[in-house]
Amino acid sequence: MQIFHLAQVAPQIPDLLFKGRFGFDFEMLPYAAEGISPKKSFNFFKAGLNQYLLPQSPLGKPVIAQVEPANFCNLECPLCLTTSITNSRPRALLPFQTFINFMDEVGDHLLLLIFWTWGEPFLNPDFFRMVAYAKSKGVVVHTSTNGNVPLTREKAEELVESGLDSLVVAVDGATQETYAKYRRGGRLETVIENIKTIQHVRKLKKSLVPRINMRFVVMQHNEAEMEATRNLARGLGVDYFTLKTVDMPIARGKDLDRTFAPDNLDYRRYAYDQKTFQRQPKPFTCMRPWKRITMDALGEIIPCEYDYKNDHSFGNEAELGALGAWKSAAACQFRKQFNLGHNNTYLCRNCTYKNSVADDCTVERFVIKQA
Repeated sequence: MQIFHLAQVAPQIPDLLFKGRFGFDFEMLPYAAEGISPKKSFNFFKAGLNQYLLPQSPLGKPVIAQVEPANFCNLECPLCLTTSITNSRPRALLPFQTFINFMDEVGDHLLLLIFWTWGEPFLNPDFFRMVAYAKSKGVVVHTSTNGNVPLTREKAEELVESGLDSLVVAVDGATQETYAKYRRGGRLETVIENIKTIQHVRKLKKSLVPRINMRFVVMQHNEAEMEATRNLARGLGVDYFTLKTVDMPIARGKDLDRTFAPDNLDYRRYAYDQKTFQRQPKPFTCMRPWKRITMDALGEIIPCEYDYKNDHSFGNEAELGALGAWKSAAACQFRKQFNLGHNNTYLCRNCTYKNSVADDCTVERFVIKQA
């Protein structure tokens, strides 16, 4: 979980320094950051040292941000940690001005904005305006939706015109019956109509973005519909179809693995003891408190999205500013005790990345439509 692997960066140094261009993969999708300023390039190398030096107060400014537009959802997926499910935080929509303040402080140094956490981003009425503002800073913006917020033609136009680089649409089944077993309260027909609307507007505007990644989370109840859902993706003409391992936070209940882990070993997040079905330990190193800055819908700067209770907040953007919180005394103390994820804080103890067989939760990608 390094910021960027040296082997990936080294061959691109000439392009980065002289052309202001850097290519990278995220969740198995390729991206190209363009127009990178010398200031952003210098910070990129400076921040990259954090993964080797592990200072309590990070060098430079973050190059990756994760921001939560909404912390609640219109669906009730059984493994999610939204406030709709956990009641761990007050329900909130990220205020537009809070996002502007955040981007004004860190945007000029960011390469990538991961613009969702636990809630449904499209529930925030300012979401597309926020995306457009992030794009004005030259940041690659990636988000995810359950696709169940109906999109009018006008809203789809706003989405396309925002410049959003990529959009994950969660489709975990080819039939309503299978789809709704996990996406509780969701309608597959609505998702399909929304994809068609976005595709139509993209075609009219001759836009290559947002690239649509139809994502299938492989679970025990839906793995038989994997190929049928891939065929659905082909029929809709999306850009990518990807397969993701299922996230099973311990906070959502006991014996989740037996219920949700698929039979196909290729799509399991963990290897299991054959007798006890306990997750087998794997080497694990976490750089998240150095790797990215994470802000939730309440404006709290937190170690990572799995601090869904805000128990380890570094501070609030409104009080300390984004960077002030990210380098605050509380943040420095957390990194001092972090031990690369091997500690007894609830977010690390129950981390779903720990003991994962693969480096990425996305394990397979199919290119549906060539650019």
